[in-house]
Amino acid sequence: MSGRDNPISVRSKRRITDSLLELMKEQPFAKISIKDIVDRAGLTRQTFYHNFTSKEEVLLHREEELCDAFFAYLKEHPMKNWEDFIWFYFRYWQTNAEFVQLLIDNELVYVLNMQYPKYMERVDELLSFSSLELPPQEQKYYYSFVSGAVVSILVSWVGSGMVTPAREMATLVIHILTGSVGYPDLREMG
Repeated sequence: MSGRDNPISVRSKRRITDSLLELMKEQPFAKISIKDIVDRAGLTRQTFYHNFTSKEEVLLHREEELCDAFFAYLKEHPMKNWEDFIWFYFRYWQTNAEFVQLLIDNELVYVLNMQYPKYMERVDELLSFSSLELPPQEQKYYYSFVSGAVVSILVSWVGSGMVTPAREMATLVIHILTGSVGYPDLREMG
């Protein structure tokens, strides 16, 4: 049984993660120590290091939990096109905006960027209407580009209070990605 499946490890990870997120609401991430986290969780440093190597890894774990839940949601809700997928994406993160806001407030947005290219690959595998026919190295660049753009837009949207509805965000993102937002053709400039 892996640490991921071990019920004791799962409970410990949940308590550590919840404790860190609670502490981040009270003080800056940089000032939170491992001792603060385990004290809040009622666990030992040994338990922390059995499950995680750093505070950042705790955040990555939380992001992975959220993204796994998002993919489970996608499997239950069929989509016709990329705009539907992006709409679901913004709706999902709207319900989990507190996590994104904590990352923004603590200048930890890079945590999202660390995992997103991997998630874009999962998206491509999941969506039947998507067919990316690029050589492997170009696929890597594609996933990096799109994931960076999606994270930046998500952070801007959450940071500005999510005033624009999720459906409008999806339409805007599609227009941006297809180059149909009314900006000049960069090839014609210069």
